[in-house]
Amino acid sequence: MRLYQKSLIPISGVIYGQVIYWLTLVSSFLVLLGTIVSFMEKESPLPTSQLLQSVIDGKSVNQIWQGLGLSPAPDMLFFLANPSVGESITMIGIAIGVSSVVPATFISAYFLKKSRNPVFSILAILAGLLTCVAITGIIL
Repeated sequence: MRLYQKSLIPISGVIYGQVIYWLTLVSSFLVLLGTIVSFMEKESPLPTSQLLQSVIDGKSVNQIWQGLGLSPAPDMLFFLANPSVGESITMIGIAIGVSSVVPATFISAYFLKKSRNPVFSILAILAGLLTCVAITGIIL
């Protein structure tokens, strides 16, 4: 007889973990690829060696962007407009990794509803919506 019984993990928890796992894995590969591409690029709108040296020198964010010839710091639209640039690939990978919780929450809400946990399903949907609002930066 076993000393400890094997605990049963709800399918919603397994699905949540799998979605987070695979999206984090994809995002880490994108970040690695973007980092490699950014160091290999000859003509990049964001010169990596100069950017890295400025960070090592301890310059502030405004000093770094002024030194690169970019008065405002690049926003997400800059990275989406230049998807083949190494820095853009890296930023897209980071965005996928950070926001991987959103699809995982909604998919797990579906499985919570399917396993007859309507209260937790509704709470998961509310948590997913709250996370979406937090990601957009909208202040309510």
